[in-house]
Amino acid sequence: MDRHKQETYQMARAARAFQENQGTTVIRSIDGGLPNTDRGQLPWQSIHEGQMPPMMLQVRLRDGVIESFPYGDLRRIRCRDAGSIHIETFSSPRTIIRIEGRHLRELAALLGNAMIQWIEEFDTRNLDRPEHLPTITRIFIELLPNA
Repeated sequence: MDRHKQETYQMARAARAFQENQGTTVIRSIDGGLPNTDRGQLPWQSIHEGQMPPMMLQVRLRDGVIESFPYGDLRRIRCRDAGSIHIETFSSPRTIIRIEGRHLRELAALLGNAMIQWIEEFDTRNLDRPEHLPTITRIFIELLPNA
């Protein structure tokens, strides 16, 4: 088979495979994370089953500032315990995002799979938040000097 026919054959196979799998789910949801929790009460928005992963992570601070970071720039996500997540970026200047709160293990897992659209700090004026719910008490964004 000459080179042109071989390339045409490979392109046809790829097109057929794409058509056959067009209706399948791109991302499957993670179940079993937080039983009996209304997703509207969470301090983050995860993508729904079948949605494409977001290109950027939006960080909403309680003072109204919103910053977005490309998922492609996230270098490392470290969850020390259920109350602390550290995110390092490749961006210039290098940035560290530190998230503090409680019950954040599911958030760390979802961030590692690029399944979070936004996260936001807890509004301290809302004092009636149950203890069992995940809560982000503080988000720190630190720009590191270039080495």
